[in-house]
Parts: sequence; structure tokens; C-alpha cells
Amino acid sequence: MKRYINLMDEKGRDAKLLFSGQPKEKQVFYVAENGLPIQSIRVLKTTLNGSYEGLLANYGSNEKIADALINGDPELDMKRTGMKISGTTRLYITSQLKPAHRVTVHEIIRDTKGEKTSERRVLENESNIIDEIPLMMGQLVKKSLIYNKVVFVKKYQLHHVNGLTFEFLYDIAKQLEDEQSLMIVGAGKNGKDPLVFQDGGKKYRGFLEGRTQGKKYLLVLHLSNLELKDI
Repeated sequence: MKRYINLMDEKGRDAKLLFSGQPKEKQVFYVAENGLPIQSIRVLKTTLNGSYEGLLANYGSNEKIADALINGDPELDMKRTGMKISGTTRLYITSQLKPAHRVTVHEIIRDTKGEKTSERRVLENESNIIDEIPLMMGQLVKKSLIYNKVVFVKKYQLHHVNGLTFEFLYDIAKQLEDEQSLMIVGAGKNGKDPLVFQDGGKKYRGFLEGRTQGKKYLLVLHLSNLELKDI
């Protein structure tokens, strides 16, 4: 699936661009005794009915659950337990073990004794990388001054989609290379808001790094959510 980002440069030009992650190649491989590679898989332990909540709803008490476990395997679904899982999606359920709709998540604050002190609604962050208001490029920061100020936790490569966006990205990469600097990228009207790549995702500060080689360019968006010192 193609992923897009909306970016504006210092001249007020904006463009919708492709971005992608570059996974690292594995340096260590595990093999079995016969030399064949070992592959990790995810399997289904049990279904909702086999969970503690499901067993409690079915049997009514811990004592009856214990008796059922002694006499059989009520926690196992013989048709589904052990099935390979290729992907998962989080689903909230009610106390009646039914899918919940219009979920509101609350955060409970407790003191050192475990007593509840306050409760507040958790507001999910909304994605803003493809909003009508493009991400804005701001302050230049020298590479030699930033290495001990932030921790980069992710990075994405930006790609052009046509000839015009090639020139757009090449110019940015060339400027950053000549300045030996990273450029801070922010969201919102003033370009000072953090970047959120998906609904419910984390907030990041963005730093663009550019390199060129002839008419080729490399533009990398570094992301940080951990600062060691103020920039």
C-alpha cells in the first residue's frame, strides 16, 4: 500500500510525496539441526470462550472453572487452538463478551499505594501528515550540534511521484547537503505541532536529512520522540 505525505518547502511550494521505510537486513539467521532455516510464527492460544472471562461467564465461579479444568480442557477450542495467525486487529469487548461500539478510553492515575487519585479521558492523536495543511519545513540545525540532543527512533525515505516533485525534493536535498544540516519539520498552521503518522499513533518531531550524487538524491525524514537536550 502506497503511503503519502504532504510537505511544503521554505518557498511555500507544497507537494504530495510518497514515503517508505527501509527494513534492515537480518545479520543473524537461526537454522535447525538439518540446516533448514527456522521461521517464527504466531499461533492462536485460545478463543474468547476459552479465556478466563469466557470460562467465568460460562461456569459462574472459580470453583466450577477449577473442576472443569481438572475434568477436561474447556479452555481449548479443538478447531481453532494452534491456528496460524497472519495479522491481528484490536477489538474492544463489553463485560458480556460482545463487541463494543463507541469506545471511550480513560486513564486512571494511582498513587504509590495503588489508590486511585484521578481519571481522565485519553484523547487519541489524529494523523496529520496528509492534511490539507501541509507539513512545514522550519529551522536548520547543524548535524554537528544535534547528535547528542535527540534520539532518532524511526526514519522514512521520501520519493518523488513525477518530474516536478523530483526537482522539488532534489532542491531540498541539495540545500541540506550544502548546509551540512538537518531541517526540522512540523505540522499545523505554524509548523510547530508534532507529526502523527496514523490515527492513535505516537507524536514525533521530524528532521529532514538530504544527500545528492550527481542528479540523484536521497531525502530521509528522521523521527524522534526522545529529547536529551533542548534544541
